[in-house]
Amino acid sequence: MAVEWDNRSEKQEVVVEHFHSPVVELISFIASLLDSDNKNNHDTNYARIEKELEKSSTDFLHYWKSRTDWSFTFIFNFLLPTPHFYDVDLFVQEISALSEIDFLYHFFGESIPAKQLEELLKNPEYLTTLEPAIWWETDAQKTIFKELVVTLPCFRENLSKLLLNVYRSNIFQDELTNRSMLSQQSIEKVKSMELEPLALAQYIMGKTFRRTSFYQMYYFVPSYFFSTHRIRIFDSRTCVVIYGVNAPLEDHRERSAELEQQLKALSDRNRILILRMLAGEKEYGAKIAEYLGITTATVSHHLEILKKAGFVNEEKVGTIKYFSYNQEHAKDTLTQLNDFINCKKV
Repeated sequence: MAVEWDNRSEKQEVVVEHFHSPVVELISFIASLLDSDNKNNHDTNYARIEKELEKSSTDFLHYWKSRTDWSFTFIFNFLLPTPHFYDVDLFVQEISALSEIDFLYHFFGESIPAKQLEELLKNPEYLTTLEPAIWWETDAQKTIFKELVVTLPCFRENLSKLLLNVYRSNIFQDELTNRSMLSQQSIEKVKSMELEPLALAQYIMGKTFRRTSFYQMYYFVPSYFFSTHRIRIFDSRTCVVIYGVNAPLEDHRERSAELEQQLKALSDRNRILILRMLAGEKEYGAKIAEYLGITTATVSHHLEILKKAGFVNEEKVGTIKYFSYNQEHAKDTLTQLNDFINCKKV
């Protein structure tokens, strides 16, 4: 038997914040520069930023892009131990103050045990004795990982310089100013969904989380430079959801409610039989009642529901109302239902 306890003595207040973060935009901007598949002004921005950066930062960008297969979004992991979303200088300062083990532990998203990192820092050759992992599956990956461990102080210094150089560049500051309105609009749209924080986090990410906790803090942060992507960074207390403003966050609940009304019109055996009868030819109420063996009043009730939902058409000939099956509407409803259910996740 599996047992799960909620051992909190009293309900803890949950903090939920929606905001635009210069730190998140900075990391996203640099990640977009390093992502050659991202065509969102990629070539233009890369050429412009090269002219503004110090040589050491430009060299570090080239090193990261040509030598590693890491995403620059790894830097988002530092938002957990150093949650300075608004102050880039303080964010960089706090990263620089982390111990070597803590730096690597958070850089790789807490996926490598601290004890293992301690051994690797003492002796990089220790890596050859370890089982293959996602970070060192190939010889090339092992080489890069060893380089990181051996040159960690230099790597950290260059990373800090890159973050500060890019942040102070004219191109980034201009982009940050120009895109702030888009981010604010995205914030308002997400807040209007009025979902519980965990449900909202899962809704934005487009999936149910396998790992959850009694999070005390939820941060929802839009990013122009994160394009169509979405990412969640979390530990036992904090859940940070970063989402691109270019990825429309549609409230599908409204559309699902519309489809629900359509399907409710079909959720009765007699109404389905009525449609089957009307698919052959148009008929009037008394004839349908005779066919189904129910009263004309009940038939009138069913026909009114089907008519409001668009599944039957009404035509008056003299004093008699005839009804016919709206096949096009039925096909369209089923197509919409299929498209809604089978939509591609961003």
